[in-house]
Amino acid sequence: MGVMSILLKSGSYTDFMTMSLIASGAIASDHEVRVFAMNDAVWALQQDRVGKDTEIHTNYSDFSEVISKSLTEGKVNHWWDLLKDLKEIGDLTITVCALVADLAKLEENNFHELVDDIAGVATFALDVDESDYVITI
Repeated sequence: MGVMSILLKSGSYTDFMTMSLIASGAIASDHEVRVFAMNDAVWALQQDRVGKDTEIHTNYSDFSEVISKSLTEGKVNHWWDLLKDLKEIGDLTITVCALVADLAKLEENNFHELVDDIAGVATFALDVDESDYVITI
């Protein structure tokens, strides 16, 4: 067992899917996963946004169609459903950047239930120090 820290900067649907799938693999391998959301990712984790932005951004339109079809057919779960499941079966924490939240005047009640904490970037630095793996998305 180890610790994986993920710095999530993007709020795009595909980057959230990437993060959730990487977290899934890590939790399946009995790792603790710590996600620190900054920049656009903070916006995407707001209570009124999760589940609404399902636009798949990619440079390849045919790939967008494949992902959309897989989601519609239930072959792949949406990232928010996958993260809910991962929180039930493994050790997954999601922290949003306090600076971004403060600048946007967002408080705990503005975020989706998936979010565990609002903390400064020093928290991510400490997580990195304790981690076996660090990924930036």
